Amino acid sequence: MQVDIDILVYAVVAALLLGRLWFLLGTRNENDPQRPNPLRPPPPSDMTQDSEPTYTRQNVVSRLQPVPPPPHSLAGGLAQVLAVDSSFEEKQFLQESRDIFTSIVGAYASGHLSLVTDFLSPALLGHFQEAVDARAAAGQTAQTRIARIKETEVIAAHAEDKQAILTVRFVSDQENILRDASGAILGGDEGKYEEVTDIWTFARETQLPGAKWVVVETKG
Repeated sequence: MQVDIDILVYAVVAALLLGRLWFLLGTRNENDPQRPNPLRPPPPSDMTQDSEPTYTRQNVVSRLQPVPPPPHSLAGGLAQVLAVDSSFEEKQFLQESRDIFTSIVGAYASGHLSLVTDFLSPALLGHFQEAVDARAAAGQTAQTRIARIKETEVIAAHAEDKQAILTVRFVSDQENILRDASGAILGGDEGKYEEVTDIWTFARETQLPGAKWVVVETKG
């Protein structure tokens, strides 16, 4: 009865293994501490360790709201502008800034700044007029043609005392020629267009109805 003896041996071994496992693992009752679930999110700070979280529509929505952009970033600056002027649209502003840029560049070259006084701050208008007067006193004339504006983008923005302030980078192809009193070319070449990058800062008083964008600073 070799088979019966083998079965009996296997049964004894299985019983010993089960007893060993029972001794090591034991059983669990209601008083045993529960092992924390590592995948469960931590409770809010206002909850005790034994309390259960209460999920409501309000606190769930609050957790899903987007984080505001940093105030010193471009997105944060544009948010400041929108806060003081809810009608602001970046696309429309860029189109206006392109028109203003083209008008001022042409008026400065021709010396007719009276055509663009509404688009220049008093301080900047004074600087431009001094340069135009100095050029005229030297008997010089300037000629500027903008073939195309290749890029127009806002690179900085912020609001200050209800005033929206935006800095724009213009990249354009220009022909710039300076002539003396006899018409001889002092600088530039006819028909030669060069890429020019200008950094202009615009400001607008948002609390004044119908206020226009005004250039307050230019950098070439």
